[in-house]
Amino acid sequence: MNVYTDLIYRDLIKDVSDQAKVDAWFKNKGSIYIGFDPSFRSLHLGNYQTLMVLKRLALAGHPVYAVVGGITGLIGDPKPSQERQMQAIETIKSNAVALGKQLTKYAKAKKVCNNLDFYRGMTVYEYLRDIGKLININYILEKEIIARRLATGISYAEFSYTILQGYDFLYLFEHEKVTCQAGGSDQWGNITTGLEFIRKLHGQTPACCFSLNLLVKPDGTKFGKSESGAIYLDPTITSPYQMYQFLINQEDSMVEILLKRLTFFTKDEIEKILKTHQDNPALRFGQKQLAIAVTTDVHGARECEKAQKISQALFSGELAKLTNDELYVALTGTNVFDAELKEYPLIDLLVNAHVVPSKSEGRKLISQNSIYVNNQLITDFNQKISQRDGIGQKFSYLRKGKKQYFLINWPHAKKS
Repeated sequence: MNVYTDLIYRDLIKDVSDQAKVDAWFKNKGSIYIGFDPSFRSLHLGNYQTLMVLKRLALAGHPVYAVVGGITGLIGDPKPSQERQMQAIETIKSNAVALGKQLTKYAKAKKVCNNLDFYRGMTVYEYLRDIGKLININYILEKEIIARRLATGISYAEFSYTILQGYDFLYLFEHEKVTCQAGGSDQWGNITTGLEFIRKLHGQTPACCFSLNLLVKPDGTKFGKSESGAIYLDPTITSPYQMYQFLINQEDSMVEILLKRLTFFTKDEIEKILKTHQDNPALRFGQKQLAIAVTTDVHGARECEKAQKISQALFSGELAKLTNDELYVALTGTNVFDAELKEYPLIDLLVNAHVVPSKSEGRKLISQNSIYVNNQLITDFNQKISQRDGIGQKFSYLRKGKKQYFLINWPHAKKS
C-alpha cells in the first residue's frame, strides 16, 4: 500500500486542512516538517510515534524536516487550565541541543532545524510589523485553548505562542520550500496558524497540513509513562531493559494499536502476530514482538538481546546467569530503595524498603522461609544487612517469595 493508505490503516491521521491538497501532496511526495518541544533533554516513547511518521514518510520519498522549538520552548504551549512555568533559558538551549542529536539519529530527516535560528537578527518591532500584523486578534481568540484560558487568565507570552509556531511554517515554506506541517491533534490550532500566515502573504499555494491521533492508554492518558516516570529514548535515563519491560507489560488491548503505530510490521505481518497472540494470550507473543521491534530500532539489536536476557532471567529467577551490571539493570526495573545507612537490622530494612507494611509481617515471612537477601535464605530475625556484604558493596537485593524483588541502593551507589 502507498504511504497515505498505510498511515490511514495505522489510524494515524486525524484532521486534514484540505483533502484535495493533502492528496496531491502525498502523490507528489511533498516536503514536510514536525516540531518537537525541548522541555526535557530527551524525547520519550510518546514522541516515538511522531518519529515513526517522519521515518515512514522519508522512506516513501518525502523530504522531511524536524524542528526543535528553541524559541517556542522558551514560552511554552499554553496549558489548558493555568500559566505554564517557564524553564531557564540555558536549560532550554541545552535541551534543544540534546533533542537535535536524537532527531538526527531517529527521524531520517533531510534537515534538523532549531526555530531559534529563524528569529536571529529580528528586532521586536520587525516581529510586530512583519509577523504580528498578519494575524488578527479575533483569529487567535477562536482557538479552543485560548478561549478556554480567557476565563482564568492568560499572559501575552502564551497568547502569542500560536504566532511563534505559525511563523515556523511560513519560514520553512519560504526558505526550504516545505509545503506541509504535521503534529499531534492537540496542536491543530497552532498548526493551522502557519497556513494562515502563508495564505496572507502568498495567496493560494499547495501548502497544507494534517494532524496525528494522539497515542493514549486505555484510561485516556498519554502513552509512554510508567509508574516511575516517562520512558525516554536516552539510555542513560531509561535503560533499554526498562523500555523492553515497559512494552512487554502492555495490556492486550494495546497490542494491535502499538504494533500499528510504533513498528514497521506490514498489515499482513501484524495480522499474523495478532493471530498467534490470540491463540494463547498468556504467552504474550504480541507484546514480545512489539518490545523486540521498538527496542531494537531505538537501541540496536545487541542492547535488545541484553534486555531479553535480563527479562528472561528475572522471570525465571535464574539471576546467577547475569553479570553484576546486568543484575543491577534488571533490579532497577523492580522496587528500589535508596538506603541512607550502611547497615540495617533485617526487620527494619523490610519495613523501610516497603517489602512489608509492619515488623510483625516481616517476622511472619521470615518464619515462613520467604525472605532472601542476595539469593540467600534468611531465617534469623536478628540478622543485620550491611553494605559491606552487598554486591560490589554497591547494592543488595531482597526477594519476597519466589519472584518479588527489591533493589537496595547502598549510599555511595545512589544516582545523582
